[in-house]
Amino acid sequence: MNKKALRLFGEVFLKTIIVILGMAIVAFVIFFMMQKFGSGKKTNTSEEPTGIVTEELPTDASTEENTTTEPVTEEPTTEEPISSVGHSIEILNSTDVAGVAAGWQERLNNAGFTVSQIGNYEVETLTTSKIIVTQDGMGMDLLEYFPGASVEVGTIDSGVEIQIIVGTNDVQ
Repeated sequence: MNKKALRLFGEVFLKTIIVILGMAIVAFVIFFMMQKFGSGKKTNTSEEPTGIVTEELPTDASTEENTTTEPVTEEPTTEEPISSVGHSIEILNSTDVAGVAAGWQERLNNAGFTVSQIGNYEVETLTTSKIIVTQDGMGMDLLEYFPGASVEVGTIDSGVEIQIIVGTNDVQ
């Protein structure tokens, strides 16, 4: 009887371990899927979603291809304005109209700015343009070209100092 009880205990123990491992695998898969694809809920509206496609243009400044932004604040700066002339600028088209970023690139380059990259912002269509800068005081002189745009201080992963996401109000 002792052998029978020991054998029964071994079988129950083995089945329990298999069930626990199976549950752990399922939990890991669910966790991985939530991390990879998100939970479908947007809880922090200050973060920009990914999905930006850019086209790198010839320039002396080296840049990275991955372009996502993480704005820190949505308030205009209180620092003394810093001229955007001489700082690298990226323009992204958030509209369905082709050539918007290229048109703005030509206009701003003719005005003395340095637009080094253009591309499409494929996350959503913005109505008002957004200017993201890397330090307080930057981008304020660009409001002359994009009235009504918001200026945000944040991180720009593409390596530029100023990123302009053009909304439908600023289609030329």
